[in-house]
Amino acid sequence: MIYLIIKMAAPMEEEINVSVENELSRIGQDDQSPLSGTHPSVVERYYTAGYKTDMNGNSCEDFCILKHSNKVCLITVAKGHPLIRENKKILKVDFQVGANTNRMQNKVVGKRKKGGQWLNQTAQLCKVTCADGTCYTMSSCINGKLVEVNETLLQEPQLIQTRPCGEGYIAIVLPKLGGCDQQMEKLLTPAQYEAVLKARLEERKEKGQSTPEDTPSTSEGQSCDTRD
Repeated sequence: MIYLIIKMAAPMEEEINVSVENELSRIGQDDQSPLSGTHPSVVERYYTAGYKTDMNGNSCEDFCILKHSNKVCLITVAKGHPLIRENKKILKVDFQVGANTNRMQNKVVGKRKKGGQWLNQTAQLCKVTCADGTCYTMSSCINGKLVEVNETLLQEPQLIQTRPCGEGYIAIVLPKLGGCDQQMEKLLTPAQYEAVLKARLEERKEKGQSTPEDTPSTSEGQSCDTRD
């Protein structure tokens, strides 16, 4: 687990602080709680969720970007992704995404987190290999500076499925302050994403392809949704 203090000095000269370790711990505690109820979860209180569907043209490879109130973004796997929907058995997570690119070698220093690798939306963060032979690429989904990848996944890859919006996050990305909100506006809202999932389910039913995995889950451990 990590402890991260991010201090940004943009034109506003405003310090933005966050303890990611504490936040993820609190999110993890909420993972077992249903979304319904009178007490909003940590994710619902402090994060805005945006969804990227069919990443890079790959059907159902969906991601959820959780933007904290200080603009720091967690890149996570959305519940419609085959890793979660089909409950795939994950064998390994590999941050070596190219011959000369290993995301674990990303280093940031100083209050402004200098030196981090710059990512575009399609930049690869890691590759996930499953027991059935399938391999999925985890992408950044947004433009920004890579702060850190989640090395815990090397030893506990199943966290991607059991704690997708907590300890199973893929990476932490820091967009430029001036463009963060604009990027989030281009993503789907939770309500829009639910509509996409419903449409997919109806299509599978029409084709006779509906499976037990299509039954909606009420556990937040399977979702990173926040209320509209």
